[in-house]
Amino acid sequence: MRLGEVALVSLIFGVGVAVVFALGVAAMARRAVAIDEKKPPSVVDTTVAGLCFAACLAAVFYGLYLIIPQFH
Repeated sequence: MRLGEVALVSLIFGVGVAVVFALGVAAMARRAVAIDEKKPPSVVDTTVAGLCFAACLAAVFYGLYLIIPQFH
């Protein structure tokens, strides 16, 4: 039962981090297109990209916290 739970949580978080990162990249791409078209970049796209990348960074640091025993 424990191995199945670990596999399921790993799958959900692995896919989740990849999806959140992809959303951040898409928001940055929309921002870059706006800049190329000589328009001001959208505050929403900038904010979404920043939040997505911050969430990915937080997930990485949380994973390191769980792996490295000196942090406990």
